[in-house]
Amino acid sequence: MDDIKKILVPVDLSHASTMLLQYANTIAEKFAARLILLFVVEDPYSYTGLPVEVRLDPFDEGFESSARRSMKDFLEENRSYVTGEFESVILSGHPAREIINFAAREDIDLIVIGTHGFTGLDRMIFGSVAEKVIKMASCPVLVINTYREEE
Repeated sequence: MDDIKKILVPVDLSHASTMLLQYANTIAEKFAARLILLFVVEDPYSYTGLPVEVRLDPFDEGFESSARRSMKDFLEENRSYVTGEFESVILSGHPAREIINFAAREDIDLIVIGTHGFTGLDRMIFGSVAEKVIKMASCPVLVINTYREEE
């Protein structure tokens, strides 16, 4: 196995993200790796596949500033869990697609992602971002069941 130098941690800025950050930081410490926290603002048009004549870009509608504020708050609340180098990135689009593309583009060595424990109809409707990332990522993916951790 090659050295792990860059670890991608997709976050939704929830309590589950705090747990992911703790796991990822432990790994980063062992490998002296850089953490990259990625928050994806979901673009509702990324799911349709239909041509849309008038499209509102979420970043034009104030989502960018809201996402940046939320990420800043999350980082301030959780700074004690990060002991090494890190950066944060905010993108817009379909979460799984953006995570996969970012990881490939940035030569990420490991993705640490959480699952929320959706089952049944919820999972059928929403799908699983983690499952899509596992299937399509060009690097290893560590999945943390944050749903079980919260129980």
